[in-house]
Amino acid sequence: MCNDKWNCSFPSTVVRHLQKFHSDHLPILTRYSVLSHHTADTEPFRFEAAWLLHPQFKDFVQASWNKDSAFQETLSDLVGKLQQWKTEVFGSTFPKKRRLVARLQGVTDRLANSFNPGLMKLQIKLEKELDLTIAQEELYWYQRANEKWVKFGEQNTSYFHQQATRRRRRNKILALRNGSGDWIEDQDALKNLVVQFYESVYTQEEEVYEDLMPKGCFPRLQQSELMQLLHPFCIQDFHKSIFEMKPMSAPGPDGFQAVFYQNFWALVGKNLTGMATHFFETGNIPEEVFDSIVILIPKVAHPETPAQFRPISLNNVVLKAITKAIANRLKPLMPKLVAPTQSGFIKGRQTNDNIILLQETLHTLRSKKGKKGGLVIKIDLEKAYDRLHWSFLRDTLGEIGLPSTWINRIMTCVEKNKMRISWNGELTSTFRPSRGVRQGDPLSPFLFVLCMERLAHRIEQAVDEKRWKPISLAKNGPRLSHLFFADDLILFAEAEGGQIDVIRSCLQDFCSSSGQKVNLSKSAIYVSPNVHRDKAQRLSSRAGITLTDDLGKYLGLKAINGRITKGRYQELILKIQQKLATWKANHLSVAARITLVKSVASSMAIYPMFTERLPACVCSSLDRLNRQFVWGEEDGKTKFHPIAWEQMTKPRHQGGVGIRPTRLANQAMLAKGAWKLATGDQALWAKVMRSKYGGTRQGLQVINKRKGSSFAWNSYAQTANLLRKGAAFNVKNGRKTKFWTDVWVLQVPLMEVTTTEIPYGVEYKTVADYWEANSGWKVQDFQAYLPQEIVDKIRSIMLDPLSQEEDRLFWKLSANGIFNTSSAYLAGSPDQSNQNHMDWRKIWRLQCPERVRWFTWLAAKGRLSTNSVRQFRHLTTDDKCPLCSDTVETNLHCLRDCTVSRKIWEKMIAAQDQARFFSLEQTSWFRMNLKGVFGGTDAEVWPSRFALTCWYVWKYRNDYIFQGKKLAESSLINYVISKTKDWLDTWDRANHNLASIEKPLREDRLIGWNAPSAGWRKMNTDGASQGSSGLATAGGVLRDSDGDWLGGFCCKIGTGSAILAELWGIHQGLIMAWKQGTQFLILETDSKLAIDLIRNREDPAHPHSTILAAIRRLLSQNWVVQLVHTYREGNRVADWLSKHSLVYPFGTCELTSPPRELERLLREDIIGVSFSRRVILSRD
Repeated sequence: MCNDKWNCSFPSTVVRHLQKFHSDHLPILTRYSVLSHHTADTEPFRFEAAWLLHPQFKDFVQASWNKDSAFQETLSDLVGKLQQWKTEVFGSTFPKKRRLVARLQGVTDRLANSFNPGLMKLQIKLEKELDLTIAQEELYWYQRANEKWVKFGEQNTSYFHQQATRRRRRNKILALRNGSGDWIEDQDALKNLVVQFYESVYTQEEEVYEDLMPKGCFPRLQQSELMQLLHPFCIQDFHKSIFEMKPMSAPGPDGFQAVFYQNFWALVGKNLTGMATHFFETGNIPEEVFDSIVILIPKVAHPETPAQFRPISLNNVVLKAITKAIANRLKPLMPKLVAPTQSGFIKGRQTNDNIILLQETLHTLRSKKGKKGGLVIKIDLEKAYDRLHWSFLRDTLGEIGLPSTWINRIMTCVEKNKMRISWNGELTSTFRPSRGVRQGDPLSPFLFVLCMERLAHRIEQAVDEKRWKPISLAKNGPRLSHLFFADDLILFAEAEGGQIDVIRSCLQDFCSSSGQKVNLSKSAIYVSPNVHRDKAQRLSSRAGITLTDDLGKYLGLKAINGRITKGRYQELILKIQQKLATWKANHLSVAARITLVKSVASSMAIYPMFTERLPACVCSSLDRLNRQFVWGEEDGKTKFHPIAWEQMTKPRHQGGVGIRPTRLANQAMLAKGAWKLATGDQALWAKVMRSKYGGTRQGLQVINKRKGSSFAWNSYAQTANLLRKGAAFNVKNGRKTKFWTDVWVLQVPLMEVTTTEIPYGVEYKTVADYWEANSGWKVQDFQAYLPQEIVDKIRSIMLDPLSQEEDRLFWKLSANGIFNTSSAYLAGSPDQSNQNHMDWRKIWRLQCPERVRWFTWLAAKGRLSTNSVRQFRHLTTDDKCPLCSDTVETNLHCLRDCTVSRKIWEKMIAAQDQARFFSLEQTSWFRMNLKGVFGGTDAEVWPSRFALTCWYVWKYRNDYIFQGKKLAESSLINYVISKTKDWLDTWDRANHNLASIEKPLREDRLIGWNAPSAGWRKMNTDGASQGSSGLATAGGVLRDSDGDWLGGFCCKIGTGSAILAELWGIHQGLIMAWKQGTQFLILETDSKLAIDLIRNREDPAHPHSTILAAIRRLLSQNWVVQLVHTYREGNRVADWLSKHSLVYPFGTCELTSPPRELERLLREDIIGVSFSRRVILSRD
């Protein structure tokens, strides 16, 4: 009945169907002036992110913040000052915008006739003010829209406004049923109904039996783990907590969002840390910190009772900083404390793990034969988070082994909680809960999962006592008794009456101890078809749970995989269609639509894409939705397409915009699961599937189709060819990898690139067979059969014959050897080389709005809607430029060669560069400008200035042609140049003010080589590669505290990357220092990446894991070694040795005395010669 304009004008419109009396039709009552009951007391203070854009705001906050007062007192004082500042200084954005638009229109009309310098300055001033006001308005609505997909800064104000309006209307509840089933419409009565309901939910009633659960079942934490957990908190912990939060997430009762703390951390961080650390030391903290606002999120489309809402707590950022700091300490320990059967909120475990396990179990049970049957029970826990007993939580924390001080601090965060419900925009009266954990608190998921693990302990106890009989999907495969995802429970057992009693007993003990309650009406039981129907019905009655042949959805996907049809995915298609609604397209720029399409496609279809191969018709439907949304509609018809969709779906570096075709994205995601199966991933789902289908096969041989296998397994098997494109062996000791027939050096086996036929039987030799423990590669045994460049590449690879670690598969298409879907997607995409050598990625890195990047990309493709293009598409009969009248309007003519455009560029391009600038053909013109060639001293910012200038030139042409807006030529030139400059300044300021992380601090420092302290030695090493992966060399020098030469080396490695050369240098340097009997060593290198790789202990699949392991083994010997990063200015001697290693033969050449050419550098290092360098400062 109402369009978007109506909804914006009357956001409180309510449409109701009344009871019919004398007609077949229901009367419709529309109320569009619902009175607000809001008062000053019920409307809380809210920090406005738009204030951050005001040029005086940061100075005002800094002047208002009292660093010497207590944090909470200062924050409360700031609220009053902000409210006053808002009224007296900031004002209202909307009337300000209307006034500026009116004034600007008058100035523009006068400038259209003649140039006036004074009016031109006024126009520029008003434009600046209007741009800032528009940005503030957009941010105002963005903050209220709670938008996850579309970014701020793209002038999508109308979209955010609509989103906020729709969200407010959707959240407004006008009627609910009470306990008697009667409808309540009076707002005060509704408010009382909701408050009473949730007070009862959060109030403990039942008696707790704490002795019903088994004790001592959690793994015992090691002393080192406890020390890491209990280490005193410091400012870095709370900095991490604050900057991990979403800047615009809903505020707590104090009204401040994380964006405030992120922008003013340097000002408020010390005060916040002081209060938080005082709490951990003493347990004392202002009680208002723990206050929370509860918002009610509908769990169904049209809720009718208070129980059909999910209560989410909006907590103060200060409290979240504290609880998130605790959560960050617990997070690394969770995989140890929580068994693999729980997938919720545990790092490394995925939602789709449980989905696959359930589907595979049901696939096995549906085809089960014989007398023994199996059963699956899906358990629904009623208000699980809200009913959790605090005494049970405290007992669980004690079971983990936490000290009493830590338990008390955690329980203080849980128990000291005052709640107010936000009801239709108003806050209700306050009440105190006596049970439950806050949904919305960063710590709550971990606490809840730990408590749920107690149920897993109870089940495992019953299994160990052989009372609970789990089911297995394969002989010798893992036995399954339960699967948890937070409070979503799936239980497995044999289909026997006694098993029902055991299950009920375990659940009853857990519920009595923890306060949980099983909702029998929402639970379901499935019994395998080989069990007689009467027996299945008896099992159902005994359990008190409804028998079903279809468990419905589990974690958003269907539990039973039947015949795969389009209808199975109809709901998914409908949900994506709703996310890509036409009204959104009408309020978004094309650039924003592309962003939304990529976000929605990558999130909503992610779980089915990871577990199932979508039918071709479903992929086509999803691609069609994406295409229709991006191009938009007008009067029910798709709008003009400026470029072929195939160009849009190319990766960005290949000249596309990165929208992924569904089929290829699906294939890449399935390949991730298949890769885990092939590489022996120890996740429970992978173990179960390998035991069920893999047999004794290993590696890629595991992934093959089998008759009677599940749809998920067949989906994974179809990615085998894709996996072969990226799979290679990472040699450790070399005993498992075949030298000639396995992939380990190149993209193909060495057998395929031999220059002459290898002898018979040699193809069975392993890599280890060609390695000599003391001297390295037996080059003479294979160099006659391979090209020299491949021999050089083999030389750079290190083997570790003493290692017990076997060779393993790694993903050669990623830098770290770990599989990722992006590289798999590219490997599965059609090969589309970059024909015109344009670095398309530069466009997407421009410092300008996404819509300008989109325009620049379209222009570089030659696809702007010029008259020549419009004539070709029969949209006009005249292909001439409207400004020049006698020249064909092409891309290049519009942006560069038109009389008006040319004069603008002549003002911006240096005279000596103009001839070249105006003579380049289109592709070269864009390529050179995006490189910054014509920027002179501003080469770094020139690409963005160039793109913005093109944008404003194009914008002016459209305004002139389609709206009749005209500026005098001199006015236009000044306007475009000033707008471009102003926008770059505004962009930099806006991104600085709204940054969710701080920009790095830099300062100029003098860098040089520093001698070590007395008794210490210093080894400087460096590595280099000729090209991205050319001939690699390394060098190093060992000196004492006087700077005297103790030894050096030059190492000619082979073909390899720069980082590999750096690691070789470090390895050889450590060997030399150890041989010389060094006890205290500083190893200094200018490669921070190399140090990070050594310290961080990368995944064993890393391509350089063997040499990294050798370095770590050297470091662990009986000596003291410090790894230190320096800059190139302090590493000049090692740099020289590395570069001059090319003149030496392959291998390492030790230098007992320095080459004569090095004497000057060595002398300068001793006397302390330094060089200026701008360095990034650490914030620690």
